[in-house]
Amino acid sequence: MSDPAKLLLDLANHDTRIYCAFDISKNTYLYSNPAFRAFFQLQPEEATPRLLFQMVHPEDQNYLRTIFESMKPGEFRDNLEFRFILRERLHYLRLSMALSECEVNGRVITGYIDDMTGFRESLDTMEALSSKKNAVLNILSHDLAGPLGSISNYSYLLSQKTNPSDTLTLKMIHSIESIARRCIRLIQEFVKLEFIEASATDLVKTRYNLVDRISIFMEDYLQHEVELKKNFSFIVEEPAIYAEIDEYKFMQVINNLLSNALKFTPDNGNIEVRVGRNNDRVRIEVKDTGIGIPEEFHATIFDKFSKARRSGIKGETSVGLGMSIIKTIVEWHQGKIWFTSKVGEGTTFYIEIPGCD
Repeated sequence: MSDPAKLLLDLANHDTRIYCAFDISKNTYLYSNPAFRAFFQLQPEEATPRLLFQMVHPEDQNYLRTIFESMKPGEFRDNLEFRFILRERLHYLRLSMALSECEVNGRVITGYIDDMTGFRESLDTMEALSSKKNAVLNILSHDLAGPLGSISNYSYLLSQKTNPSDTLTLKMIHSIESIARRCIRLIQEFVKLEFIEASATDLVKTRYNLVDRISIFMEDYLQHEVELKKNFSFIVEEPAIYAEIDEYKFMQVINNLLSNALKFTPDNGNIEVRVGRNNDRVRIEVKDTGIGIPEEFHATIFDKFSKARRSGIKGETSVGLGMSIIKTIVEWHQGKIWFTSKVGEGTTFYIEIPGCD
């Protein structure tokens, strides 16, 4: 019968993941597998922790340093994602490691690394396209719902002015009104379905620079200010602000808040998104100069099927589910959401979630 330790060693020697064990006391590697040498293209004696740490992306160094310094013997940490610059190429790595302490070897770090570069690049591309799609859907729904609503209203007024005996003309006018209303419902149901489906999937959190993620999302709004007849601004307090989020769900929260701002802000109004810090938490603000939320609805706005649901200023409908789902997603991220609002002056929504280095 084979020795289990030898079987594990054989497995590590043939695995594509990077395995190593480092003796902190003696500053030397006790083990490194062939994947270690193939990836770093260095022999273990050359790949000192100091050299490898210098290759970690500058924005991620403090994140890893804090984790290493806080570890205690017997502790295991997994799925620690960071960026690594090797031969002028950016890699996304995921580290899992344990710290042990014994009389023979002293303090030893044992762990393995997955190279997630291909997966993360594909994921970032898909999520960037998803954010762009959501922004475009909001823009299109806003741009199309307004004119279609006008067509529907004008059709109704025209039918009132038409001679009742002219049945053919009346039939065509009613058909135009019906088609316009059906198109409005179709657009609104599609946008709503996208949001509800996003909230139904499992939460998968990854460390992201929220400034980068939200700036990608905001690009389309900033480029369509003229068509939307709104003034958009995106303000950041720091160039890099990190948090662990499920990007698809969390960006749907931002998307929904912006969608509401569009619905309730008159033409030439202002919509501002701000990202900053509040101690160890990340704060995001979505502020508009819209019609505001009446005070009698403040206490129930996050309830399911809230009585606070209202049509937008151009007739956009709501089923009252959006704010309830937003609150749930924010709480899934160990965060909180609240707002301030005054009728006729506008509304500001605040989101705070835990930040990370």
